[in-house]
Amino acid sequence: MGIEKKTISTKLGQEDIDALTTICEAENRSMSNLIETIIKQFLRSKNSTLNEK
Repeated sequence: MGIEKKTISTKLGQEDIDALTTICEAENRSMSNLIETIIKQFLRSKNSTLNEK
């Protein structure tokens, strides 16, 4: 069995949506996949910073 994933929602302005859409098209990704990747990278970065203290 795979990892159970939860759905979350957020509100973004059109400028942010447009920027994300441009990245999605350039990287041939879905919006969900791009946002998931961004969040995971952010969390790894934060965890790394917290573990160094």
